[in-house]
Amino acid sequence: MVINFLSKACLFIDHKADYIPIASTVVNLVNIFQKVIVLPLKEKENLSRNPYYTHLNQKTFKRCAILLIPVLGNILVGIWNFAPSKEDDKDALCAAIRSVQHNGMALKYASPELRNVKQVVLAAVQQNGKALKYASPKLRNVKQVVLAAVQQDGKALKYASPKLRNVKQVVLAAVQKCSWALEYAGEDLRNDRKFFLAVVQQHGNALRHASEKLRNDKELVLAAVQEWGWALRHASEKLRNDKEIVLAAVQQDGSALEYASEELRNDREVVITAVKQYGLALKYASEKLRNDPEVLRCLAG
Repeated sequence: MVINFLSKACLFIDHKADYIPIASTVVNLVNIFQKVIVLPLKEKENLSRNPYYTHLNQKTFKRCAILLIPVLGNILVGIWNFAPSKEDDKDALCAAIRSVQHNGMALKYASPELRNVKQVVLAAVQQNGKALKYASPKLRNVKQVVLAAVQQDGKALKYASPKLRNVKQVVLAAVQKCSWALEYAGEDLRNDRKFFLAVVQQHGNALRHASEKLRNDKELVLAAVQEWGWALRHASEKLRNDKEIVLAAVQQDGSALEYASEELRNDREVVITAVKQYGLALKYASEKLRNDPEVLRCLAG
């Protein structure tokens, strides 16, 4: 019991002496003597039972020698103790990666340094795309990182850099995951006809995010309503009065008649087409056609 107490006391003194000039010199002269003369005589089993001897056995001669120098030695050892080692950095990096792999949003609580480490951010956005919000500005401008984020959650496009929100590959990847991601596309792409034509052929409702000019483009709007009839609501006023466009919309979804112009809601061919596709579309027809015998026969059939 007494030996154990003395061992712990010596260990305490040894630690504290590292930062006290002169005391560190004396203590480390003793340490060197014990490492050279005493420790070789001790059995390994006895060393492991004694905290002080275990510490002394692990303490390097280099550290002891540096601490023989008053003041300068104390300063050097202080820097050595408190500066993070490469091993510490590696452990912290591994811990951060494990954490964000389990919950990507944990990136929010990472240090600014870790939020700027590509490995950590990639692991986070692959688990939860919206974790891109907490990445450093530098990494929100890295294509590989942003692509990984939008492939996990299309709406993560919101947190990409302005530059990448205008990159077709990135935006298309986001739209494939969630068509509403187009809301965050850059202004250049909102005016890109070729890009939007390709998008609305797969996601008609994407028309809502097109520029005013493109929502007045007949070919583009036709492609959109053929994929999703309700896209008619986002077409220009002029095209909502275009019979070819409206017929295509109500053939896909009769209820799209609601967004046709007043003139076309009074067009028998348009209304019959809509009612055949969806009977309740009759409520969007003009008052005149709601009581039209030919229209009503289609409803009955």
